[in-house]
Amino acid sequence: MKKLVSFLVVLCVMFSTFAVVNTVHAASYDSTKKYKLINRFSGKALEVYEWSKADGGNIVQYDDLGGMNQQWSVIDVGEGYHKFVNAYSGKAMEVHNWSTADGANVAQWTDWNANSQQWRIVDLGNGYVKIVNRHSNKALEVYDWSTANGGNVVQYNDWGGESQQWKLVEVKPSETITVNSTIIVPAGETFDGKGKRYVANPKTLGDGSQAEGQKPVFRLENGATLKNVVLGAPAADGVHTYGNAVVENVVWEDIGEDALTIKSQGRVVIRGGSAQHGSDKMFQVNAPATFEIYHFTARNAGKMIRQLGGSTFKTSIYIDGCVITGMKEAIFRTDSTTSEVNMVNTRYSNVGSKWYNVRNVSESNNVKF
Repeated sequence: MKKLVSFLVVLCVMFSTFAVVNTVHAASYDSTKKYKLINRFSGKALEVYEWSKADGGNIVQYDDLGGMNQQWSVIDVGEGYHKFVNAYSGKAMEVHNWSTADGANVAQWTDWNANSQQWRIVDLGNGYVKIVNRHSNKALEVYDWSTANGGNVVQYNDWGGESQQWKLVEVKPSETITVNSTIIVPAGETFDGKGKRYVANPKTLGDGSQAEGQKPVFRLENGATLKNVVLGAPAADGVHTYGNAVVENVVWEDIGEDALTIKSQGRVVIRGGSAQHGSDKMFQVNAPATFEIYHFTARNAGKMIRQLGGSTFKTSIYIDGCVITGMKEAIFRTDSTTSEVNMVNTRYSNVGSKWYNVRNVSESNNVKF
């Protein structure tokens, strides 16, 4: 009799497991959106502790306070994996020091294209997911079933507990602002959009098509910084830079005519953020420039970067820790024999000819998927 009961229990477990496997579905996450991760057992949010921007900054749980240190970009890096990038620090969630041990700490680190920073998101079919590290194959959990603020987040063998289950909740922009005339960020100043969405008035700035002569939503003067902005559709002609500029955690939900145009000589740095849905180029370079792009996600455009057609000035491109997919023509196109590109720590797929007429190319630690 005991054998029969045991057999029936095993049979039920096998059947229920089969049923779950066949009813779950793969969730889809938009890299232009931000998400908070809520633990099922504690009800608390995943955050970078004490607003750290440092490599090694600890990741814990805390009451859902809505801060940017509790907001994450979920970026598809191909092959069934994602990386989680903190909205405040711009750093990626990883298992510290490549550990494969139960209880190993989870922290943030500069995104360098490591397997320890890549995670498989498994839909459990109950409104929650488990998040499994690519390198260790262990699950993200709140350690020791803690319900306390500051409870540590670690990896552990995937045993199915509620402390290993997470709900991904979209964080929508707090406000959508219609821009009637170009917002000018003066030299040396910073414009912080605090996560708000900005859209162009199509009658005064442009409708975001490929029509020439549209105006930018933002104009950055020499030494200006633009950060924490969402550009929605229509985005007219995006952002124009005049001299040195920093663009940090800026998201283009729809590229418009161009996402960003370098209008005069300088060093332009993009840190974090993403852009998608462009029928032509994403970034336009109209003057000699050093153009550095860190930890950016570029999806679905004709090309990622285009130097002004027919120009012979030198453009120096540096790409680090990015994800680039769906470029019909190339990542960078130029007609200049002196322009150069250096790409490192980047994952890419379906990028056309990759380098269109670029004669000076350097690459390391990149992955095609």
